[in-house]
Amino acid sequence: MSITARNPRRTRLLTTLAGLAVTLLGGILWLIGDDNKATGTNRADMNSASTWGDVLGFDSDQDAAHAAAREQVDTGQTQMTAGTVLAVVGLALVGTRWIIRPATEK
Repeated sequence: MSITARNPRRTRLLTTLAGLAVTLLGGILWLIGDDNKATGTNRADMNSASTWGDVLGFDSDQDAAHAAAREQVDTGQTQMTAGTVLAVVGLALVGTRWIIRPATEK
């Protein structure tokens, strides 16, 4: 299977640059997600009195902060997943560079 183009050099260049841009975007999104996940985990640990309050049966004033930290961890995991998917799609786009062939005149 190959893709034909009138100007294969330009098409390969554009495909490579687009793939690198998507991969870079995915990497940046993954890094942001990693930071959110690490920050959320740290904040959840700092507000763990909320969890202990649920276990031991007392009211804690850290329930809202703990819930916000858990939400930040979930957001970070989602961003990391989306970043990984974008990076793989970008690398696949770069990989299509090698299946572009010149169009033959008939």
